[in-house]
Amino acid sequence: MNQLYPWAHIVHVFCAIAFVGGVFFEALVLSAMHSKQVSREARREVERALSRRAVRVMPWVVGCVFLSGLTMAHRYAALLMHPFSSAFALQLSVKILLAFGILCHFVVAVYKMKTHTLTAAWSKYIHAAVLVQMLLIVLLAKTMFYVS
Repeated sequence: MNQLYPWAHIVHVFCAIAFVGGVFFEALVLSAMHSKQVSREARREVERALSRRAVRVMPWVVGCVFLSGLTMAHRYAALLMHPFSSAFALQLSVKILLAFGILCHFVVAVYKMKTHTLTAAWSKYIHAAVLVQMLLIVLLAKTMFYVS
């Protein structure tokens, strides 16, 4: 498993960049589509095009980020058995909990898209919640090796 860690780390970073970038772009840039500056017809056309692409690409990205994350977590299995034993263990545990929160939001979003029940309000909520969780994960990823 030790030989897989560097490869899992690379896959994890690239997939995390794609996922964080996609959600960041949707939440902060594409949210301008829901203003009076964009007609309803144009908004629906763009949403359909983006949804088709997102449904094909994002499940793979999310799957790879989680599989690579689980592969990397294997290295810290003993540490994760005692999440309050150190600052590193606590931050890693919180990071994993936040990641599973994102996964839950992602599953809800995919389900609502497939059943055509994803409203603008749900979409805004999911994007905001996932964006906040991702920002916290990035912060933890950068501090967990320095905060003790």
